[in-house]
Amino acid sequence: MAISTPITPTPTQRPGSGWEPGRVVAAVAAVLFLLLGTGLLLGGGAARLADGPGRDDHGFLMSPAETWWSPGYAVQSERAEFHADATIVDLPGRVLGTMTATADPTAPGPVFIGVARSVDVDRYLGGVAHSTIVDPAGHHRNVMMPMARFFAGGPPSVAPAAADFWVASASGPGQQSITWEPANGSWTLVVMNSDGTTPVAANVAVGAEVPALGTLGNVLIVTGLVVMALSCVGMLLVVRR
Repeated sequence: MAISTPITPTPTQRPGSGWEPGRVVAAVAAVLFLLLGTGLLLGGGAARLADGPGRDDHGFLMSPAETWWSPGYAVQSERAEFHADATIVDLPGRVLGTMTATADPTAPGPVFIGVARSVDVDRYLGGVAHSTIVDPAGHHRNVMMPMARFFAGGPPSVAPAAADFWVASASGPGQQSITWEPANGSWTLVVMNSDGTTPVAANVAVGAEVPALGTLGNVLIVTGLVVMALSCVGMLLVVRR
């Protein structure tokens, strides 16, 4: 009598999806690099746009005009600090190029605008009633009016134009503008009435040449295109696999 051994059925293997963890990680990395390349490309385009139509008639990139106002005798900016390694002493000039500032009085009478080292400005305005800009992005009733902190005191010892410590200054009726070359150190911009009276009110804008902006835009665009091309190749290889 023959005894037959039962045949155990072989389990059928389901076909894998092919998207193992390594392949998923590669696809995610390709998408992230695609986003990075897009960001670089958009940044480069923005830089090139600012380097062209974004400049004024004199080639400066200008900030929006803000209303500087003080019940005292002067309005000063916060300190602008420029520091570089001793081996790159002209770094502010190379990055910013020539800087400019304009003051357009909103009240009758001539206006004064000047820039100087902060230590000299502090000495000049020490004990003088003035305001210091503390929030350049402040708004008041749909007007670009930065927040300022007021310091009580008396009048200045001499009219601003009579002081000799200004690196660049201008005084007179109507809009006044100054230009200067930035250097290492701490600097302060000051706006006053030319005759040293109160109150002070003027629309102020600051700008710079930023000579490397066009080159930076080109570098960002080329880098973005390369990164996007590599990410597309990577994504194609992942999908075809």
